[in-house]
Amino acid sequence: MNAINPNKRLINTNIDIFIDLIVFSFIVVIAVNYDYQGHLAPVSLYTVFLLGILWCICRVCFFLFPVFSKQVTYAIIILGLVEGVWGLGQLYNLLPSSHFVFKTTGSFFNPGPYGGFIALIFPLTLHFWLVFRHKNKILEHVFLAVGIILLSVFPATLSRTAWIAAIIGCILVLFFDTNAIAKLRNIEKRNPPRVILATAIMIVLFIGGIYGIFHLKKNSANGRLFMWKITALAIKESPAKGVGLGGFPAAYAQAQMDYFKSGIGSETEKLVAGSPEYAFNEYLRIFLEQGVLGGILFLLLTVFIIRSGIRNKQIGASGSFLTLSVFAFASYPYYLWEFLVMWVLLGSVCVSKTEKAHRKKKTKRNIYNSILFLIVLFACTLLCLKQLQLYSQAKKEWTKIRPLYNMRSYQSVMDGYAQLYPRLNHDQKFVFEYAVALNAMQEYGKADSILARGLQLSCDPMFYNVKGRNYHEMKKYKEAETCYLNSTYLLPERIYPYYLLTKLYADSANYQPEKMKRAAHAVLEKEPKVHSTAINEMRDEVKKILKSKEIEDEK
Repeated sequence: MNAINPNKRLINTNIDIFIDLIVFSFIVVIAVNYDYQGHLAPVSLYTVFLLGILWCICRVCFFLFPVFSKQVTYAIIILGLVEGVWGLGQLYNLLPSSHFVFKTTGSFFNPGPYGGFIALIFPLTLHFWLVFRHKNKILEHVFLAVGIILLSVFPATLSRTAWIAAIIGCILVLFFDTNAIAKLRNIEKRNPPRVILATAIMIVLFIGGIYGIFHLKKNSANGRLFMWKITALAIKESPAKGVGLGGFPAAYAQAQMDYFKSGIGSETEKLVAGSPEYAFNEYLRIFLEQGVLGGILFLLLTVFIIRSGIRNKQIGASGSFLTLSVFAFASYPYYLWEFLVMWVLLGSVCVSKTEKAHRKKKTKRNIYNSILFLIVLFACTLLCLKQLQLYSQAKKEWTKIRPLYNMRSYQSVMDGYAQLYPRLNHDQKFVFEYAVALNAMQEYGKADSILARGLQLSCDPMFYNVKGRNYHEMKKYKEAETCYLNSTYLLPERIYPYYLLTKLYADSANYQPEKMKRAAHAVLEKEPKVHSTAINEMRDEVKKILKSKEIEDEK
């Protein structure tokens, strides 16, 4: 037995080092695939580097001080408890919400990510409740109270993905913390029919639950399925290298335009189509941006971290990491720094040994090397933070002058926006505002180049609409038509681009009566998703245009 243990420890150590190598390789793939000329996502790139540094810091600290891994999991539960109390305060109107529609958002901007964050706390809480259930009554009741608080606010998030993710993560904890597998095997030996019946009932309940959750918000679910379909089509265009970090919006927009332009899109798909900032499936997004190699590396990383956590007896962290990984299948957690930090913390805990299992001797040389490595990491952290500070400062300056833009005092913001553009040309909202201001000031050539930049950053059809208006005012009618048509292909049920097409075809210098009538018919007949005064105003103007053109034609 003693002869086997050293070999097992060696294998376990090698697997942990292998995971570190996958982390490093994945970061290298992101860095190599990144478009440094276009520089579409500099903040995301530096964030990736910082996360890599955080991973290394955690691994070194957990090696030197194994007890830190448990302290980190306690800290995560405390954060979850704070979020749970925060959400309850919002639910009962004791605290303000971060969203103008939804009440329960915690510190997040909407209930979706909030539900995901609460979900990943459940497996950790369940694990420690099971651990202390027969050992420490006080701690047992503390973790039970935490679970009750989280459960009280969880349904209010209405996040179906978070519900499913929490259940799956908790099942993992129950399986390995209660020896459920061994118990099931004993039952199977003694009474196989009962196991088959129980399995069949569980499958039926699972399918019924998924069906019910799907129909809870059917249109939303259909919308996500359509997003996944379009993202998969976009992956086919560049499967090997991917489109690089920050390339998702433009690639998605092009794939959706091609799809609807081909005429194969159904009416349901046209209704649920949108211009998403996120893929609502992080794995598809990673395959699209980082190519097949990056996607496979990330999947391997996810699987190996969970397996390593189970092997290292970090069951609670493994369950929470699994919850986060499941949540990423139908949401966008890896766009938010809170979830990225949780990914690193939980992942590094999973890969680290528990204090009891940690038997590796720490020589003076190992300690000195670790301290030197931490100093190097600290220096790299300062360099990354310095770069991020430049972008943060630019955003603060933009916030100060933005009220002038909202008041349409475009002349007043021109100099400020021009100075901020080199540091904020990765922010689609800033780029859009700058382009609109340039268009209003009749600087059409410069506005056109800024709008072209915007199309690299966003799949919002408004960039095509404003670009088309810009061309129209430059009397470049063919280019304007192309932009408006691209907008209709991107979102076929939007009325605004058809309104702009009507005005374009009604222009006396570009008069095309048949095309004008078709575009006008779309404005008057299409059913908007949301009725508004703007729709009524557009329809009234289109009627006036048709009436005036009929009079002109009669003359």
